[in-house]
Amino acid sequence: MMQELIDTLHVEQCSLVVLHEGNIRTFNGRGVRKLYDILNEEPELLLDAKLADKAIGSTAARTMVEGGVHEVYADVISDQAFDLLSDAGVKVTYEKKVDHTTFLKIWEKMGEIAD
Repeated sequence: MMQELIDTLHVEQCSLVVLHEGNIRTFNGRGVRKLYDILNEEPELLLDAKLADKAIGSTAARTMVEGGVHEVYADVISDQAFDLLSDAGVKVTYEKKVDHTTFLKIWEKMGEIAD
């Protein structure tokens, strides 16, 4: 099932894909902001969910842990995010794991942060 989320992430070019109770939802826009909004507006969507995300940093990872996410995939994940998720018992797969400085550079290129 995770492969279907990954395929959706890439084919539909969205920033986040969530599988919750058999339903797949896609989201565009800034990943961390979207996760924060979901956690505050419909937290049940994250509980025991599977997520596919383009880039996961430590803030996104903390939000996922707080929301009770069960499994995540990231195209790119920071070392810190990987450790946070793993320590919380979340199953993590990824395409590329990078240090924090490299992650911030990638995030900037994605338009998530300004110079």
